[in-house]
Amino acid sequence: MSCAASRTLGLTVLAVSMLAGSAMADEVAAINLTGVQFKHATNQSRNSGTDTIDPYFGYSYALTGKAKGSSGILASMFPNPTELSVIFETLSPGSSAALSGLVCNASGSHPVQATDVQMSGTQTFFGIEVTFSATLAMGIDENDVAFFSLTNVVISPAILVGSLTITEGAATITGLCTADFDHSGFVDTDDFDAFIEAFEAGDPSADMDCTGFVDTDDFDTFVERFEMGC
Repeated sequence: MSCAASRTLGLTVLAVSMLAGSAMADEVAAINLTGVQFKHATNQSRNSGTDTIDPYFGYSYALTGKAKGSSGILASMFPNPTELSVIFETLSPGSSAALSGLVCNASGSHPVQATDVQMSGTQTFFGIEVTFSATLAMGIDENDVAFFSLTNVVISPAILVGSLTITEGAATITGLCTADFDHSGFVDTDDFDAFIEAFEAGDPSADMDCTGFVDTDDFDTFVERFEMGC
């Protein structure tokens, strides 16, 4: 084989290796929630299985979909598939805020807890006082598998209120490139300028090391990530 041919082959192998490495990167993990029930004293859990997600310094998470009443009062209130955000607000006003958010991950490694919140509320429907509470949790385990759980569910009086079943939905966790500060899709000087502006203003978005406040350590952390790129 000539030197030129060897060099061409080497470049081709390198290019294929780079493409393979890029293909292996996975920034999103989705968990199918279809069939999950909101039922008194019934714990539910799901995970993303083989759909793993790579470690990132930040994530966004979202719980989306629809559910309908399976029995009791809930079947009368939600006879057709209804957005989960509407159902959560009905049972526990303000709780829909827990369905999405951002996660800071200073270590850039797993496991990561995205959210672990307790929802509760007491409302009156059809003249009956209904109590609802549950613990909603999402995250990524040490094997890069995303998980979802709904535990400590209280729906009372259970016999009268009944239950809900998700007809379509997903819990999704997406990795974020924190160096892309202006969310343009790539890293450039505009990101540096945007970070400096937020840093000088003491904006929480400049808290790169997840300490809860903004200081020079955040500046150093951002510079390091900026130089790494995405």
